[in-house]
Amino acid sequence: MSTASLRERDRRWSLLDQAMANAGLDAVIFIGNDYRGHKGTLRWVADYNLEHRNGSAIKPRGGDAILVLPGNLSTQRHDSDWVSDVRFPKRMVDGLVDFLRQQTWARTVGIIGQNQIMRVEDHQILTDALPRITFSDASHLFEQVRVSKSAEELIGVEESAYILDRCFDRLLEVAAPGRTEREIAAEMYRTATLLGGEDTLFLTMHTAENAANGKSGVSWGVPRDRVLRSSDLFIFSFEVTGPRGYWTEFSRMVTFQRPSEEIEHMAAAVTDGIAASSGALAEGVEEPALIQERVLQSADRFGVTSGYWSGHSIGLDVLEAPMIGADVVDNDLSQSTSEKPVPCSPGSIITLHPMLWDPRHEVMGYMADTFVVEQDGCRVLSTHPTKLFQVAGGSS
Repeated sequence: MSTASLRERDRRWSLLDQAMANAGLDAVIFIGNDYRGHKGTLRWVADYNLEHRNGSAIKPRGGDAILVLPGNLSTQRHDSDWVSDVRFPKRMVDGLVDFLRQQTWARTVGIIGQNQIMRVEDHQILTDALPRITFSDASHLFEQVRVSKSAEELIGVEESAYILDRCFDRLLEVAAPGRTEREIAAEMYRTATLLGGEDTLFLTMHTAENAANGKSGVSWGVPRDRVLRSSDLFIFSFEVTGPRGYWTEFSRMVTFQRPSEEIEHMAAAVTDGIAASSGALAEGVEEPALIQERVLQSADRFGVTSGYWSGHSIGLDVLEAPMIGADVVDNDLSQSTSEKPVPCSPGSIITLHPMLWDPRHEVMGYMADTFVVEQDGCRVLSTHPTKLFQVAGGSS
């Protein structure tokens, strides 16, 4: 684990203090667990990489953050000097209650992760034990604070992008008909680990028949023992954190023989979808809905459909706001609330990944690139072109 600088800590804490002041909050609680998308908040506020179970932190406005962790995490390796007060109560929520009881001035406390991560039991204990305090969900506030990355954070993002590029280099060397998805994934995991990658998430995708209704459609999941054939379209998505804990995502479509016209058409549609949405970012379009609209317009031009969200911000969590088109499939992840969506602003790291479907020819398509939004445009992190790749191994 690479630790972040104290200057970066002070920058983040200052931004958080200002956001709390604007929202009228006296303190915020960070709730995390070891799921890939639920622990980055603790690393953001305390430079703590939660590797097991759950954990929390509290940041009073104007004061230092403290960590409140389950007792069995007391022996986890932790080298950061960001937080000097680390507590290990037998029951984590009791540590939160004890700390807030001492802050007699605190009346309003926001909880980051209240609706998505926090245990109902813990919330009930907090509110019963501290009736003088009004608790509210502060997750949206936090997403607004962390959406623009600093120059130091960008170094971490570029580290993980480098790792993914080298993993794809390895895939192009080993992918071939007769090999299983699992064999290819093993080489990707190995390459990532040797280069300092952690928390790897490798998925493969293909067209498959739904056993329940007999209809063909998109199928995705972790690599299994499916043996690749020379005629297959091999699609993968690889996400990984680098040594500093930042995620990036990379995906390409790969064939082993000369692709059919239908596959070439689908690859062109996905490529155009990424170009259209990244073009919107480059133009300074900030609203996620307008960026998703560019993807839908592109899909329509190619005569295909989009049934999945088309991108999201990425950082210390693999899914961060803004979510681009999440309401297509999952209102729990979309920002379809009364609060204004978090904008795609300069400093945002945005992964764009249109998932498209051609119902006429029953062909799916998916690629992903991660971009840095800059003042005068946006910059792709991968050095590999966004295109359909053909590797040796199949007859032409």
